Amino acid sequence: MEDKSIEKVKSLKHFTVLWTGQFVSLLGSGLSAFGLSVWIFEKTGSATPFAMSFLSTILPTIIFAPFAGSFADRKRRKLVIMLTDTFDVFLKVLMALLLYFKMMEVWMVYPILFCSSTLQTFQGPAFNASIPALVSQKDLSRANGMMQFSQSSQNMLAPILAGALYPILGLTGLLAVDFSTFIIAIVIISFVKIPQPEVEKTDKSMVGTAFSDFKFSWDYLVKKRGLLSLMLVLGILNFIANISMILLGPLVLSNYDSKIYGTVQAIYGSSMVIGGLVAGLLPNVTKKVKAMFFALIISGIGITVSGFSASWVIISLGFFLFMLPVPYVNSLLQSVIQVKVESNILGRVGALMNAILKLVTPIACVLAGPMADKIFEPLMVSEGALGSRFIGNLIGAGAGRGIGLIFILCGILLIVVCILMLINKMVTSIEDRLPSYENN
Repeated sequence: MEDKSIEKVKSLKHFTVLWTGQFVSLLGSGLSAFGLSVWIFEKTGSATPFAMSFLSTILPTIIFAPFAGSFADRKRRKLVIMLTDTFDVFLKVLMALLLYFKMMEVWMVYPILFCSSTLQTFQGPAFNASIPALVSQKDLSRANGMMQFSQSSQNMLAPILAGALYPILGLTGLLAVDFSTFIIAIVIISFVKIPQPEVEKTDKSMVGTAFSDFKFSWDYLVKKRGLLSLMLVLGILNFIANISMILLGPLVLSNYDSKIYGTVQAIYGSSMVIGGLVAGLLPNVTKKVKAMFFALIISGIGITVSGFSASWVIISLGFFLFMLPVPYVNSLLQSVIQVKVESNILGRVGALMNAILKLVTPIACVLAGPMADKIFEPLMVSEGALGSRFIGNLIGAGAGRGIGLIFILCGILLIVVCILMLINKMVTSIEDRLPSYENN
């Protein structure tokens, strides 16, 4: 029988309070992230540092996945969320002080981002595993849709605000705003009760427990036929999409200023807001996996469109289509995982799934910058091997056109992979074959 204390906590109203704090915090993080990307490009004028900063945020999600999953299941989830937010505040203060005293160098960004991402790596599984404990299964899709809406709103509002504020406040001022939003988030979460499920005891050390849990999670996914394949394929799609995300900044900033870059981000961010609203309002669908891949075909078309012109309007239109289905796809994926995985192992298994999704992203980070700077951009200059031929006549030649060609190739590959997965019955039958759980 469900515990009465859990029953009282389990309501969309309680979750909405927690969601509000995260919404404010995400907006502040978006402001500082946008300002940091502009600051890096102003200092270097190259795509490679963009990729390296992105790599610094991705590596912790893979390296520390075993520990993050164990923490989410074996430690108090509320305490994990609050502590990671608190330590992240100190990192933002450190960065602000380095900037204020003019000691900040580009290389310093990488270890700071690595530490910040490590904290978020521990927070993510704890937060996501808490959602099924706060809302009933009938409200699960709506709650996940709300999470996607908050992340989407960050992508729309943060670039608009940061693009306008960066020339006035600089990166230091944006970090100060980020600091304030973290404080608000910590205060709000302190008033929210998050139930903690019972987990089997262990006498092993923290490291031993983490790797034991990691092995358990891997074996669990292998037994859930089709679920591991779904994660691996989505990881490949994530790799394709991340190349485009990494290179968007260099593509726009090679021809325009930070205000236009902010406008482009705001436009595709608005599509994510729309997608987030759709994810929260649409009725529950029974064939979630198929719906995910159909939606991702639209994303592939969007990336392809964005590569055909140097015009920021065309780039924005393409990324609008690219990002529109993303919140819906993410909410469907989260709903599938939260229903098909038991609550007391959701943190561990969820962390492993997240690591699989991002496993190939570091390769994208390492390849994207040099691929653009050393190969495709030289090919697409006016006198280049491709810029002076048919492709150059089709999509234009000059600054940013090599990145445009990368976008076109990524979009085509994304569409092909989605079509192949739609005819893979092992993956598309997951919802019918695997048992469901009412998680508390």
